[in-house]
Amino acid sequence: MQDQQERLRIRDVFREEWLSIFRDRRFMAILLITPIVYTILFGFLYSHQRITEMPVTVYDGDNSQLSRQIIQAFDATDSFAVTRQATNQEDVVRQVETGEAKVGIVIPDNFTTRLKHGENPPVLTLIDGSNMMYSNSASRIANQVISSVSAGVSVNSMKQKGMNADQAASTLSTIPFRSRVLFNPVYDYKLFMPLGVISAALQQCLLLGIALSCTRDKEAGTWGKFAAWKNTPWRLAIAKLTPYYVAGAFNVLTVFSISALCFDIPFRGQVLPLILVSLAFNFALCGLGFLFSLFSKTRVDATQTLMLIAVPSFMLSGYTWPLEAMPGFLRGVAEILPLTYFLDAVRNITLKGLDITYVFKDTIALGVIGCVSLLVSFAIYPLFFRQRQTADQHADISTQEGVTLKG
Repeated sequence: MQDQQERLRIRDVFREEWLSIFRDRRFMAILLITPIVYTILFGFLYSHQRITEMPVTVYDGDNSQLSRQIIQAFDATDSFAVTRQATNQEDVVRQVETGEAKVGIVIPDNFTTRLKHGENPPVLTLIDGSNMMYSNSASRIANQVISSVSAGVSVNSMKQKGMNADQAASTLSTIPFRSRVLFNPVYDYKLFMPLGVISAALQQCLLLGIALSCTRDKEAGTWGKFAAWKNTPWRLAIAKLTPYYVAGAFNVLTVFSISALCFDIPFRGQVLPLILVSLAFNFALCGLGFLFSLFSKTRVDATQTLMLIAVPSFMLSGYTWPLEAMPGFLRGVAEILPLTYFLDAVRNITLKGLDITYVFKDTIALGVIGCVSLLVSFAIYPLFFRQRQTADQHADISTQEGVTLKG
């Protein structure tokens, strides 16, 4: 034993470890290439540096030169894009609550006249606070816009009274301004981050469980028995996926209940919409997990593949960095990820309290992802057994030839 330890050299183990890394191409890619790919990916993701073209809805109760100047000032920034005109303040609130607009501007009735009479009617900015990236940016820039307009109007007014520019600047009277952040008025990260992280964990656990269930049979050498179902792969899908589908539904209800009851994370919506979108989410994950499992030969392969998916999936979901601020090709990738639609629906249900009509599109999109994944899996499923059958035939021929030569 002592002789063996003496013969064991650091350089030998060092060389052996390097060789093992380069022999396993998948592992080498994870270790050496993946960090570079992720760096480039996230570099592109945040390449815009800030959020631009946030959709804005406006109610102009004054319809004066000053009110139009305020609206034009908002639209002139690259952060805002005035896309809608509301008929009253309640309509502005509704559009921000439902996500049709990220920012609402309310200019009160007789705004200019009331200012001239010494009143202080404020310009109200309503901001969607369910995504803190929007609320932080919108609050700051809206304040800058109003301050800029106020300064310009005051200087012009003072000049008309015979003052020079310096005198006017020293006697500025600001336009009253007030902002209201909906859903998360105190910018509490507890209302923003936990739901996203929890949902990402649910996705990863379910995908990993499904992938490992199939690769477990491959490692045990029992995968060949499923060749009997090569023309009816839906049988295997039902048998393999149903337990995980049920477990996934149980996990969703459990973790969201714990979040609401134990950690005071708000749940302002109804339970039924959350159940429906969760079932669609689990269906999409079952389809993707089944597809991944067909290409993975071992549990290690499955784990490595899913690890590559986990990190970018959450970052690209639009939960932390809005889809509108992503480059076009990354937004295209985000729109085929189940987590993108699930997190959008979860935020609408839990924080905004919206009903099923506002998460219907997300539910349908998740169902489509699940159906497409399963259809692709069913189409390629027989190919894996044909390859196996061909390999077995070659092995039998080689064995027969060896027996013949010996004879």
